[in-house]
Amino acid sequence: MLAAAVFARIVVCVDARPPGLKALRAAFETAAQFGASLAIVTVLPPAGPDGSSALERLIPVDPEGRSIHHLMEDAQDEAMRRGIAKTELVYLRGTAPAEAILAYLRPAPPDLVVVGTRGLSRGSRFLLGSVSSRLVTEAPCPVMVVRDVKRARKA
Repeated sequence: MLAAAVFARIVVCVDARPPGLKALRAAFETAAQFGASLAIVTVLPPAGPDGSSALERLIPVDPEGRSIHHLMEDAQDEAMRRGIAKTELVYLRGTAPAEAILAYLRPAPPDLVVVGTRGLSRGSRFLLGSVSSRLVTEAPCPVMVVRDVKRARKA
C-alpha cells in the first residue's frame, strides 16, 4: 500500500528578489517530489482609486525587464515543464505582505508554505518587519524558509 503524500498542496510566496526566486525553485522541487499542487502567490500594492492596475503589466521588476505578472506566468510555465500538473497564480493586494498572505492562508491552510528570506539582522527585522518571520510564527501550517546561503555566510 502506498503512503499518502506528505504535501498535497503547497503555497510559495514570491517577489522579484533573489530570495523569492530561490523559494520558487525549492517549491518546484518539493511539489514535483510529492506530486503536490502549487499555488504561486505574490502581493501587489492596492489598486488605484479607480480600481485599475493595468500599469503593473508594464513596470519591470527584475533585471530582465519583466513585470511581476510576466514573472508569475513564467513561473507557472516552468512548473508545468517540471511536471507539476496543477498550478495556480494568486495575486493578493495589500500594503502589508505578511498580513495579506496570512489572510489568504487561514481559511484553507495548505500543507506547506515556502518563502524566501533576505537574512535581515535583528534590528532590521524589528524596524522593517520580516514576512518570513511573521509566517513562521503565525501561519496555520508548516513553513519552509529558504535562505540565501552566500549572504548568510558573510554575516
